[in-house]
Amino acid sequence: MSLCEKLRKFSTLPVLASLIIAYLLILMVLFPALGGNAKLVPLDLRFWYDADIVYATFEALGAEGRSKYILGATTLDVIYPLVYSAMFSVWLTLLLPGENRLSCALRLLPFAILAADLLENSGIVIMLLRYPDKTDSLVFITALLTAGKWSLAVIVIATTFTLSLRAVYMKYRHC
Repeated sequence: MSLCEKLRKFSTLPVLASLIIAYLLILMVLFPALGGNAKLVPLDLRFWYDADIVYATFEALGAEGRSKYILGATTLDVIYPLVYSAMFSVWLTLLLPGENRLSCALRLLPFAILAADLLENSGIVIMLLRYPDKTDSLVFITALLTAGKWSLAVIVIATTFTLSLRAVYMKYRHC
């Protein structure tokens, strides 16, 4: 059985609803509970950054803020990408009929975001652990992963939104 076939069997409305609830819980309750410096934009929420931004952010965080960043990146920011990737994959599976290669690729695309996000988090943690030593090559690689993550996220969100609108239209077009 292919990965897409397994995903099709797993993808149900109750599973999607559970993942949406978990996603919202993480986003609205758990991330805010971690605290943080409201004046600083975390690196993983930016589309792009360079070494100056990275090291200015790390300096502004201070030792305690850097420790919190590492804790968040190695706990909640591991769970969160797993949840949102599964959520979008299930959602796309429910919206995309058929078993052709394009449909399968679109259903699995959220897991490319997961890979980029986890690698990005690893790069940020390594930079934080090495700070104040500078690793400009790692900054560049991590920034590429961040930009790739956000680019893929835009594609997945836009595709999911468009297919959801299409499904609603198809369901109610004769009413």
